[in-house]
Amino acid sequence: MKNSINILFMLFISTCILTSCQKVIDVTLKNSSPQIVIEANIANDSTPCTVSITKTVNFSDENNYPGVDGASVILSDNMGHSEILQMESSGIYQSKDIFGVEGRTYTVNVIVEGKSYNATSTMPYHTNIDAITVDSISFAGTTSKQVTPYYTDSSGLKNYYHLRLFVNNKMDKTVTVENDDFTDGKTVAFPLSNDLDINEGDNVRVELECIDKSVYLYYFSLSQSQSGPNSSAAPANPVSNFSGGCLGYFSACARSSKSILIQ
Repeated sequence: MKNSINILFMLFISTCILTSCQKVIDVTLKNSSPQIVIEANIANDSTPCTVSITKTVNFSDENNYPGVDGASVILSDNMGHSEILQMESSGIYQSKDIFGVEGRTYTVNVIVEGKSYNATSTMPYHTNIDAITVDSISFAGTTSKQVTPYYTDSSGLKNYYHLRLFVNNKMDKTVTVENDDFTDGKTVAFPLSNDLDINEGDNVRVELECIDKSVYLYYFSLSQSQSGPNSSAAPANPVSNFSGGCLGYFSACARSSKSILIQ
């Protein structure tokens, strides 16, 4: 009986000690300083070069990046052409005279808030999409559509690709990139992951962008931060090809596309 009382007494004391050691940890989340984000694109499809300049916002704010006005944006190429881009709307700057030509190298220089940011990108030659197939895939009692583009890789060249899927002109947000490490000169079938519903009567379009290595590295690092089984537990900022410490990228891409009507 005495031993039982001692055991109960020790349990009581232990409980009191553990309770007194508990402490509520109040984590104060700090806002980070806004960063400049530059997204610049020039393609071979006769559209103007477009440069978007925005700023990041704090985690507690709405995810609506404000445009940055009053920047100096200069676009040049390796053929001696140069142009000051005009602001078309808040944070959006576009070219009037310089358009994308395959094989040329382009440089964007942005001066904003007293800092200079530079990026260079070489536009590869385009690769055509040969065909698109759409198959029904059943899994766990549900059926979805699998879109697969086919293209033939250019032999003997190092190629990098960025693929985009559109359904009724709505772009899927999945970031998809590929290289030809194991497919040099071969015909490639590339099933695309997507989060869009695809139904009978929908128009499905696939864009195949040939990009240079620096842009591939940006998109690849961005894809690693997407949700999913292979995503990073602590994603970092994508690898930018801009110097100066901003976020974003500059892509000179050679684009081709193909559409199919779902029947």
